[in-house]
Amino acid sequence: MWVNKVLGFAAGVGALHCSSPQETWEYVRYLDQDISAVSPLPREGRELLYQLWRSLGGSPADRAENIAKCAPGMAAIMLHSLPFIDRDEGEAVAAEVYRQAERLALSTGWSDTSDRWIVNLTWHEAAPKLLGLEPLPDAQSCTDSSTASKRPSFYVYDTGDYARPLLSCASGMEGSEVMLHRFLLRSRCRTLSPDDADFFYVPFYSFCFQNLHIKPGTETEELDKHNIAVVKSLDYFDVYRRRQHIFHFAHEFWDFPSWEAYVARSKIFAVEANPLIDVENYRHCVSCFDAWKDVAVPGHTDAWAMRKLRERGRKLSSARRYRFCFHGAMRHELYERTHAQGRLFNGSRAADTRRQIQRLASESDASIGPHITPLLDYYERVGDCSFCLVPKGVGYTNGRLFEAFFAGCIPVILSDAMVVPFQGFLPWPDFSIKLPMDDVGRAVRLLRTMPAARVDQMQESLWENACWFDYYSSDPACSPYEGVLRVLEMQQEKPRWEIRQLPLFWAPEGLWQ
Repeated sequence: MWVNKVLGFAAGVGALHCSSPQETWEYVRYLDQDISAVSPLPREGRELLYQLWRSLGGSPADRAENIAKCAPGMAAIMLHSLPFIDRDEGEAVAAEVYRQAERLALSTGWSDTSDRWIVNLTWHEAAPKLLGLEPLPDAQSCTDSSTASKRPSFYVYDTGDYARPLLSCASGMEGSEVMLHRFLLRSRCRTLSPDDADFFYVPFYSFCFQNLHIKPGTETEELDKHNIAVVKSLDYFDVYRRRQHIFHFAHEFWDFPSWEAYVARSKIFAVEANPLIDVENYRHCVSCFDAWKDVAVPGHTDAWAMRKLRERGRKLSSARRYRFCFHGAMRHELYERTHAQGRLFNGSRAADTRRQIQRLASESDASIGPHITPLLDYYERVGDCSFCLVPKGVGYTNGRLFEAFFAGCIPVILSDAMVVPFQGFLPWPDFSIKLPMDDVGRAVRLLRTMPAARVDQMQESLWENACWFDYYSSDPACSPYEGVLRVLEMQQEKPRWEIRQLPLFWAPEGLWQ
């Protein structure tokens, strides 16, 4: 159950009057109350608040003076500035600033006045978990020394600035790089002795590192150099242990063009199992991922987004207005150009699939169209749909799949080469459908003929299994971390032919021939 940390600050009472200078506090309030209420504050707004932090709260004396002038305003500035404080001053300083903002909020209390300033700590709920102020769930048996079977143990490398900063990088799909790294650092499955390790985890927040440190236009070449440098720096990456090393790729581009020459025999954690390697021909590599060696991991969904999706998802499919929906980009240069070749794939392109979806926009039981803003309106719409179409984008895997779990919207995957996580033990056909991306019309006919009782069963199973995709799950027996450990154990203990792999397509029995 979510803990609702909503704390009110009454305007006009002592330090809450916020009148000196009034224009500054009014603008802070606008950013914190009006913008953040419907969407995560854009980077430009957070940067502006960080500049105010540096001028109003950079020193303890200035901070105390301005807290006396406007407690809620300073609390808002401190909370929104956390990613920049972490980036420029480090995690320890960011943790202390969060604690001070939290204490400030807790000491102020509620007011019945209608003119209160509400500082909502749930908007920043990921920060204390990432900063180590609140625990991430340890996997089920890492905390139980009496368990009959030993869980895998991990040695975690310190790769310095390649795995920093924390808060700036833990967002979007690529946030899985941060979350799995931080879990392993704190988990009892971690070992400090390389001699005791089953696996060696190599953290590199490549997408974030690219945005912070690499000049646009040189990303591919520069990231390749940095990845090679990381590999060459690893103390235990020898001929005997390279197969035990884990490299994590969270983007549809694996950002390591030379990976095959350096880490092909190592274990890969991948959100996108069929990456874009050939950036000249925009061809997906459908042989880069080895399902018996590598691990498909869930993309990261922000904590704020998960909570809002859950709040707006209607619990019964029968109460939802739309049978199916999709809102997103219909046209993109890479939708036309990216493709896959191989025995199982017919070269279908994302653009063709999305054109077929767009033709359904006028259907009365469909909600089809471009992106909906603000985000809360989009979440409201997804929560009113029984089925969410998940077409191929630039990559085969995209965030629409993982969002669907938290909205209770049954995902209909129209992306032939998508490799879903945890298929060795999760009952994917119970809560999802995967159909050929070149025949959207046939898929829609299936959705319209599915019995209501079957739809309700699938939605219930979807809600039950959402915790496997929630990097903030409080259940040690059901989280992405526990899922990864289970897959690793299967790969260690079972021969290849005993590890279950799903068929290319699936649907409820009797409804797809």
